[in-house]
Amino acid sequence: MHASTIRYPLALRLLDDADEGERYIQAELRYLADDPLAVTAVFDTTAREPVPWIFSRDLLGAGLDEPSGQGDITVWPALDPYGTPTVRIRLRSPEGDAVLEAPASAVEDFLIQTWTLVPRGLEGRLLSIDAVLDSLLDRT
Repeated sequence: MHASTIRYPLALRLLDDADEGERYIQAELRYLADDPLAVTAVFDTTAREPVPWIFSRDLLGAGLDEPSGQGDITVWPALDPYGTPTVRIRLRSPEGDAVLEAPASAVEDFLIQTWTLVPRGLEGRLLSIDAVLDSLLDRT
């Protein structure tokens, strides 16, 4: 790990309709200054390989205060059964949906670290147009 990478491990509570008690999934939030607009959440599941989801840092930040996102990923503020502020993240894929809950304080701490590394509004200064085009055109 180098100074332009942030890794933030946390346990996310899996919310579902079944009354199976509390279940948690280990995850790691990752942020790379080289990709300043994105956050990667890597979930340690029963699959052989960890499952990564990539989404906007702004989406995660907005979800601290209000429902945000549409489509595959939505994020919104909530309270856990004890009244503690949380952030809920809904992930949708052809294989199914999941709603995960994280302590809002942990998500905010992670975001503060990312904003310290790359302040909001300055992300564009770190983007290379060639790297963006290579990524979009899968020329890496």
